Amino acid sequence: MSSRVRRASFACFIFLLGVSFLLSGCMADDRTAGGNEKEVIRIALSSKSSYSFTIGDFVTAAFPNFEVELIEMEPNYKSISEEQYEKKLKEEKPDLVLLGYSGQYPGLAAHGVLEDLSVRLQASGMKADDFYPGMIDKIKREGGGNLYALAASFQASVLYYNADLFHKYRVELPRNGMTIMDVMQLAGQFAKAGSRKDGVVGYHQPFSSMPHSLLLSLSSSEGLQSYSFQTGKVTVDTPAWRSLFATVVNLYKNGTFMMQDVQGHMIDGTLYFTEDDTNEADLFKKGKSAMTIDRYNSIKGMKFETGRVTPPVSSIDTSRSVHLGVYDYMAIPTGARNADAAWQIIEFMLSDYVAKAKSGIQDEYSMPTRRSYMSYDHDPVLAELYETLPSIDRSYSLEGYDPKFLELFQQLQDREVKAAVNGEKSVDECIAAVQKEGQALLEAAKPKSQ
Repeated sequence: MSSRVRRASFACFIFLLGVSFLLSGCMADDRTAGGNEKEVIRIALSSKSSYSFTIGDFVTAAFPNFEVELIEMEPNYKSISEEQYEKKLKEEKPDLVLLGYSGQYPGLAAHGVLEDLSVRLQASGMKADDFYPGMIDKIKREGGGNLYALAASFQASVLYYNADLFHKYRVELPRNGMTIMDVMQLAGQFAKAGSRKDGVVGYHQPFSSMPHSLLLSLSSSEGLQSYSFQTGKVTVDTPAWRSLFATVVNLYKNGTFMMQDVQGHMIDGTLYFTEDDTNEADLFKKGKSAMTIDRYNSIKGMKFETGRVTPPVSSIDTSRSVHLGVYDYMAIPTGARNADAAWQIIEFMLSDYVAKAKSGIQDEYSMPTRRSYMSYDHDPVLAELYETLPSIDRSYSLEGYDPKFLELFQQLQDREVKAAVNGEKSVDECIAAVQKEGQALLEAAKPKSQ
């Protein structure tokens, strides 16, 4: 089925769902269900292009009397400062703000720019327990304990496994709640069972199998940072990082990992990957990797038996995982002219109706925060997934540093780990080089004013 046909089918499905919602009498205000007069609602969001695939189709179907005016806060996704964002909100006076990945929520909440939605939530009859607890936890933590926003969806990845390979090499199946090191130890069992001769590895991530990607994956799960733009320091010369480097080197040596540097094609400054590039990179879908991490609902129709469990959790706090996230915040500015209409949209997006719709389209990019989704999608992993919280976000602001540092530091990590894998250097020598040269790269990337 073509993407155009899928889009039309999806829009039709949402339209019918909206009609059902209207006829059910669930609207908070009769203005949306009858009459010909259009009600203008102004919605601020990063880029207009994101509207249709976030809430646009739902709003069009469920609120035919709303005339939506979109306010583009960050055209072409070019970030603006917190001060500029607040100023633009005051000038444009939107009724609803879709914050997306802008990172503006904590500042807006702290400065009293947004309405506390807890009162409206309680009045609606919905309760915090109706939703993914990770959403409530994250928004309250970033909002000083208050709900200045709500989110209708969250992003979740799972650990997929090729059950046929596990049976063939007689390796115990993955389980919920494993840490990334548990996953690596499990992946290592395949090499011990002789999978290398068959070209099979225990674990693989497409486009992420080079050393810097694996180091980032493992360190993120363990709460480690290799450098800080806030302090201007590289910090890999520690026992924890030494253990991590040694683990990665050993897993490459014993065949658990396979280095696969798919280059892609640079066109007008943008890196593109062809279908052949993608197929070459995905060892799991080729039946050559026992495990991989990918979005829930993204891997289907394989020629082998697949299973899925929760993604790796942090060894520091096993209730959290870096593979879950909440970003699509919806908020109402304080004193918004049409705040009640904005709340109707938020309430609808949080509804059981939308949860049911999402189960029908099997969206691979996000899942409803409404827990009733589990009544429509009966995958056993969901009960555990909905109880796993996102990791506490860390600041990744460049703080004015030259972004070229990121690529140069990755190249340095790749070079040194390769040298250790090839037996040209010890892990200690590898660490020393990354620490010394990495610090020099960071110093060279400092803002001119420092």
